[in-house]
Amino acid sequence: MCYLNLLRLSFETAIDPWEAPDFRAAVMDYLGWGYDGLPLPEAGNKKGRLPDKSPAGRPANPFPYPLAQFKMRRYYGRYQPMLLCLGPQSARVKSTIQAAGNASVTVNRRAYPLGVQEARLYRFRLQAGKGWHDYNIFKYQALNGDNYRRYRELKGEEERRAFLKDLLANHILTFAAGVGWQIDVPIEIANLHILREQQLPCRGIRYHCFDLSFRCNLFLPEYIGLGGAAAQGFGVVRVDRRGLS
Repeated sequence: MCYLNLLRLSFETAIDPWEAPDFRAAVMDYLGWGYDGLPLPEAGNKKGRLPDKSPAGRPANPFPYPLAQFKMRRYYGRYQPMLLCLGPQSARVKSTIQAAGNASVTVNRRAYPLGVQEARLYRFRLQAGKGWHDYNIFKYQALNGDNYRRYRELKGEEERRAFLKDLLANHILTFAAGVGWQIDVPIEIANLHILREQQLPCRGIRYHCFDLSFRCNLFLPEYIGLGGAAAQGFGVVRVDRRGLS
């Protein structure tokens, strides 16, 4: 049985969406974390890298899963940054930011205060094979360069959906490995539908992104990121509440 501590913290400050990467980098530096969304390793400590193979035998993503992720939320016409922190350091991160007082970070020569509008700690029991769950995922960077070429070569919609199912299962395994969740059942993805495909910029490069709906036999906490640039707010998972009472 695996439990996951998760912090969802919204800052009071309003920023323009294009300043979000710089704000994120400044907050990571304030916390003493790396830009990849992982705590900076102590000398001689190499933890954080994933194994070559996942417990299910799938090849692991060569990059560690980011435990600090930034999202943007629209609040009364303003854009506000939201920090999602996963794992045992969530409570410490919450205390550090709440204790910041009048501290601020500088983005493009402008000071942004670290005041907190809302901070909530959650503790989730991660479960697999206990029924089906319905999700949407937004701005999902499923494809790297090689996968993009393979995806474009696929002719039919069924082939493309099957290809995306396999990539999504691998990205879920990357999340599980990153938070220490040993999944002992096959990951099943069903009813996957492509809601939208679009090119979106990230760090000066345009990426092919998807909005998807799907069912999965795993419980996934809301707002976690999957796929490429998850630390920058891409691949946000939301529960699909349509039809739920």
